[in-house]
Amino acid sequence: MTNPSSYLFAGSGSKDFKEYLKSKDLTKNKVFILVDSNTKKCCLDKLISDFTELQNADTVLIRSGEQYKTLETCQTIWKNLTENYAERSDLMINLGGGVVTDIGGFAASVYKRGIPFCNVPTSLLGMIDASVGGKTGVDFMGLKNTIGLFAPAEKTFIDIDYLQTLPREQLNSGYSELLKIALVASKPLWEELQSFEYRDIVSKPDIIYAAVMLKDTIVKQDPREKNIRKVLNFGHTIGHAIESYSIAHGKNPLLHGDAVAIGMICETWISNKVCGLPETIMQEIIDMIIASSGKYKLNIEKAEVLRMIRNDKKNSSSKINFTLLNGIGDACIDQHFSEELIFEALSYYFYL
Repeated sequence: MTNPSSYLFAGSGSKDFKEYLKSKDLTKNKVFILVDSNTKKCCLDKLISDFTELQNADTVLIRSGEQYKTLETCQTIWKNLTENYAERSDLMINLGGGVVTDIGGFAASVYKRGIPFCNVPTSLLGMIDASVGGKTGVDFMGLKNTIGLFAPAEKTFIDIDYLQTLPREQLNSGYSELLKIALVASKPLWEELQSFEYRDIVSKPDIIYAAVMLKDTIVKQDPREKNIRKVLNFGHTIGHAIESYSIAHGKNPLLHGDAVAIGMICETWISNKVCGLPETIMQEIIDMIIASSGKYKLNIEKAEVLRMIRNDKKNSSSKINFTLLNGIGDACIDQHFSEELIFEALSYYFYL
């Protein structure tokens, strides 16, 4: 596999990543490695063992979980950087899943008007989605990614060996985003995903590479999400609202990918009603999502979920903005319809 300039696909001791670290002149500049409680325990030793250049790096520890992707956690990061005299020439490495790369990229991008950062994603979701495309941010007032900016990492180093550290529920969560990129951008990838058990993705580097390249190609055409990049929002309008509601009300909040799976099922059903997605294709998609993500029993208040959807950052002109499907690999953006149809889609999911 050929490495594009921003994404390095390799294993332990990657020469490309070593060259990148060498370019940062670590004899003069400091390195800060952002970890959460999980990646400190399961991944930090591997990173430092693979790249001894990092043995003197400072560790910045945050709590694990979407519920801690907040401005308060950013203050923890900024306080650590300030107390250790971080300068604009220093480097922050975000070692973790989607939460760590989201909040780490945001915190680095605004600290002293920006210090360099790179991502080392350790989850499937982080590898194929969160660390790709330059979106960074935090949740605010219980709403997903309301505060943030576009700030691409200098490098993203993808080593699938980190997937061996993942519990099954985290693997399932990331797989939902893999299904999404296939549904909106590649029928051949969708067909390939049907040819093996989702758990086998840990030994499929070519699939992960293909997904990253698909998203990267879309992002390069539309970095600030004015047009084609909106296809990547399929499942996320309802999914983000379900996730936010779950965090606000649940003792065990849904993982991001699980909420997106629910959103994709609902929005696939809406695609049948609005875009004419054939019912046989609708059922194929829903069956595939449930096979990897399962089915969740949710006790939600639809009115509050709708309030969260109305606050979605993708909305414009006071209209709720959806990405739907014409077919597999064929998405349609900027779709609007009645709020009643959203309620019907949620009811459809509940009675599956």
